[in-house]
Amino acid sequence: MIPVVLWEIPVDPDDEQARRWLEEELGRGDQPPPEPADPPQWWIDFLNWLRDLFGGSDVQGPTQVADTGGTLGIVIIVVLIVVALAVAFRIFGLPRLRKRSKVTGDLFGDDDDRSAEQLRTAAEKAADAGDYTTAVVESFRSLARDLAERGFVLTFPGTTARDFARRAADLFEGTHDRLLEAADVFDGVRYLGAVGTLEQWTRMSALERELRTARRPRAPRAADAFEAVS
Repeated sequence: MIPVVLWEIPVDPDDEQARRWLEEELGRGDQPPPEPADPPQWWIDFLNWLRDLFGGSDVQGPTQVADTGGTLGIVIIVVLIVVALAVAFRIFGLPRLRKRSKVTGDLFGDDDDRSAEQLRTAAEKAADAGDYTTAVVESFRSLARDLAERGFVLTFPGTTARDFARRAADLFEGTHDRLLEAADVFDGVRYLGAVGTLEQWTRMSALERELRTARRPRAPRAADAFEAVS
């Protein structure tokens, strides 16, 4: 086995060399820190715009940019949030009540993809033809789908006419008795073989029109809201 010999280069400077090295090392600590790089002009212009908007002097250079960074950082975040909300409202419009959502599927035991407007049109055509049984059924369905499209009262598979009427009455004052009466009429002509009448159609269509034009329902009681989703 060949032994490995590690050679080290000895460092043994003379006095002159050691003094020069020491002076160089000590001289490094006296050097001033590097000046911060100038920020781009667009950034200074943007900060000045914010300063003008909220008050304050103009930003001239990198030192002032650093000094104003904390406060302006918060301002920038607020401005960006406001801009984002403005863009969202511009694209999607105001939430909920200004724009209907498409609601399809189960409606009191039947798979029905028609909109509230389509159901209302079918009810009116049936009434014009003297078929008040169909007119009553379609009018109640239109009422329920209209409130679902506006996000007021949602219907799910298994939702009964009386359950819907009770939850809708919690939102619209003065409609409790009429909504429960409408639900009973719907159940009678839809499931019990009753024949709809002109009077029932008149009352049902008036209630549908009243709720369709209502804009500000009151908030449901907490207990009722919990019971509705439980």
